[in-house]
Amino acid sequence: MSENTFNDYLAHWRSASHARAIAWLFLRPDERVRSGGVAALQQEWLRAIREISEPQVAAVKLGWWREEMQRAAAGEARHPLTQALFADARIRAVPMPYWTAGVDAATLAIGASPARDIAAERAAAAPLGAAFAAQETCVAFGAGVASDKAAAVWTIGLLVANLRALASEAGHGRSPVPMNLLARHGLSREALLEDSPARRSLLRDYTGELQRALADAAKMDAPLTLLRSVQLRSDLESLRAAERDADPLHGLHEQRSGLRDVLKTWRAARISRQIPFVEKPDATI
Repeated sequence: MSENTFNDYLAHWRSASHARAIAWLFLRPDERVRSGGVAALQQEWLRAIREISEPQVAAVKLGWWREEMQRAAAGEARHPLTQALFADARIRAVPMPYWTAGVDAATLAIGASPARDIAAERAAAAPLGAAFAAQETCVAFGAGVASDKAAAVWTIGLLVANLRALASEAGHGRSPVPMNLLARHGLSREALLEDSPARRSLLRDYTGELQRALADAAKMDAPLTLLRSVQLRSDLESLRAAERDADPLHGLHEQRSGLRDVLKTWRAARISRQIPFVEKPDATI
């Protein structure tokens, strides 16, 4: 296995946002392998959902990944990500259901029907958000540690990511916004590809709803990994910027970083390290 290949996956994941790059500075080398590797692995599963236009092809790819997780646990990993991850003792101790649940939830998300409203949209994204949250929480803190808050943050974060990828989502015939908002603003899914006053109004309404939902999730009492804390803060700032910007989609994509972000990330890292690791996890998720 080429270490450079594994590092390429980590670099690709890290370079997607300033927030991730800052968080990376506060991870120890072993945490970079575990937390970064799991994040890169989840990103590969999300790519299968979002970038493969043919549902059957996406399902086959995720089926390969499900088999790969089982092989990796048996010491037969083939992919650079799983080879590097399962060289770590803590990763090998993670019960198999945490890995297969993530792939299974991603498979169920393929070709999901358009949601009628944000409540239905959140419900549809919840299984994937919960599976990913349980997985990263187990890796960071041990199995059995509550992942409810992480699941809520993950679920809304998936919707924010879909909205950022508006052009790609609409281009694949998917709507990154609920159908009731399209109807309210008199738009079709195809119309989302073109900037217009109606699209800007729709996006302002939708980002406002997502912002309120994410702010509520942030108030929940449960641990978050450093990477999830950083993503939560980044998404909230982006949603607020989208509401203020003349073009909400531009505000959603604008990346901001500075000394204040570094200090906040440092505090988040301190908080996450105060959570004790559960040494003997059980297999329930």
